Amino acid sequence: MIRMRGTLRAIALLAVGMAACGPKPRPVTGGDGTGSVASTTGVTPAVFQSGAAVTPESVCARIFELKDARCELVTGYELTETECQADFRRSFEERGPEAAKATAAAGRCLLDNGSCEAVGECIANLNEYADEQDGSPSEFRECADTGKYAPIGRPKAEWDKRRGAGAKTFGEVATTKEQPIEVCGIPAEMEWLLSVTCSDGSRPFRGWDHAHAARVGNVGPGGACGSIVDLYEVPCPEGTHAIYIDAYVCPLPE
Repeated sequence: MIRMRGTLRAIALLAVGMAACGPKPRPVTGGDGTGSVASTTGVTPAVFQSGAAVTPESVCARIFELKDARCELVTGYELTETECQADFRRSFEERGPEAAKATAAAGRCLLDNGSCEAVGECIANLNEYADEQDGSPSEFRECADTGKYAPIGRPKAEWDKRRGAGAKTFGEVATTKEQPIEVCGIPAEMEWLLSVTCSDGSRPFRGWDHAHAARVGNVGPGGACGSIVDLYEVPCPEGTHAIYIDAYVCPLPE
């Protein structure tokens, strides 16, 4: 996770990071107070309304209400409302139970807080790792120590030759769960996806949020040292590329 920079990256990273590394979100309640996430269909979109059911429709309506109000948290949000709903629906239904819980918790922050500042504070408090995973880890783990939450550290010479470094097109790097692209930090996943092109030179993503929406979910431990690996489906004219990424490989300080 990273300190947010004026976009909805806070919510996207909460869903990714909390599902990957395991911190428990605060208790989540639906509109009926039962602790369940409401159905994602047949719900009338709602703007700010404390206690409203958390659905892709209600959450995205709230995001665009805040955007219209020039809330700094979402001024740079790149998806359309339809794309927003599809992305949140995927987090609720396809990316696994932890991603659904994390996304629902972030949705509660949006729907239960009236001001931009209150929404931002709520989201920042959801995850103890909210200011970490920025590419400058404070500690590393040994490859065999899979029970510790920390990235693998590599000397610069090895880091410079990591899988995916210098890739120009998606097709030139064959990735699998066992041999994923290696980057340092979850934000670096989006940066890598935005830096690489399709075979014809076209770029499949308009921006950061659009790239994040291509995330299928995490596929469990993989890579060289058993870190959690993420899977993205990248649409290109030549076909859809399945891109596996390990975000827990970082350069050691020199």
